[in-house]
Amino acid sequence: MPKEVRRLVFTHAESTNAILFYGERFSMSFPKGRIIRAKFAGTAEYEFHTMKDFKSPIHRTYNVQEKHSAVIITFFDEETFEHKYFNLTADFVSAALIEFCIRNKIMLPKNAAKELDITEFNICLDVKFENYTIAEAAPLAIEDDDKTPPGL
Repeated sequence: MPKEVRRLVFTHAESTNAILFYGERFSMSFPKGRIIRAKFAGTAEYEFHTMKDFKSPIHRTYNVQEKHSAVIITFFDEETFEHKYFNLTADFVSAALIEFCIRNKIMLPKNAAKELDITEFNICLDVKFENYTIAEAAPLAIEDDDKTPPGL
């Protein structure tokens, strides 16, 4: 069965908007400024992370693939020219990006697997969807049952 892979690449401004907006829902306070860099941290940073067991409803509803990694976000304050670092889980960043897509009406198939990736310049969300052929039993259906609507 062929797989479809789609990569959503978020700019630093979009990543900043997504993380700050999503963090407000949980009363999180972030450093002043905008995101200029993100990178995956080592496993030790994840193992001791206070948010490692945090799972939002977005994780279940949108099929987010768990990534046992911490992400170091670098904020840059343009007034003081300071760099400040903030440690988040990959799952939190994934949920923030998905919520950003929902708010901005960017279509995401709920049942497609979603996984966070970080390139040298951007934060990305990979969307992987399995396309079933006619010969295979498709797990999805337009209707839940084969009932014909009344009156037809």
